Amino acid sequence: MSAPRYVCNAEITSVSLGFERDFILTAYLYLAFGDGFEQGFGGYALGGSPFDTTAAVARHHQQTNLLADFVGGCLRIAGVDHWDKMPGRVIRVAKERDQFGLIMAIGHATKDLWYEPEQRFAALVAAAGAA
Repeated sequence: MSAPRYVCNAEITSVSLGFERDFILTAYLYLAFGDGFEQGFGGYALGGSPFDTTAAVARHHQQTNLLADFVGGCLRIAGVDHWDKMPGRVIRVAKERDQFGLIMAIGHATKDLWYEPEQRFAALVAAAGAA
């Protein structure tokens, strides 16, 4: 993980998985911090509708599986095996500058295990390009 400037705990209050703008497949974790502040984590274009062949996000045969990586990473960090079991779990959060900064990574509550989507996605895309 790259060096975060602010690390804190958060509780996952809810999760979502669905289409934004009717064709971009995305997922979110909604997080509550002890001071009453709430923030979402996710929103990456993880794929698209298989029925929309014109959108780049729908070309699954040409992409790495970003959705599986994101969902799998979030599940492991939360310590659960099913997406619907994540609410109520406490995780660590690494932000770019302070308590109001962009979330760079999420971490397991007790293990030194971190998931940083931008770093993971870059590695997946690079590996797919080399193949």
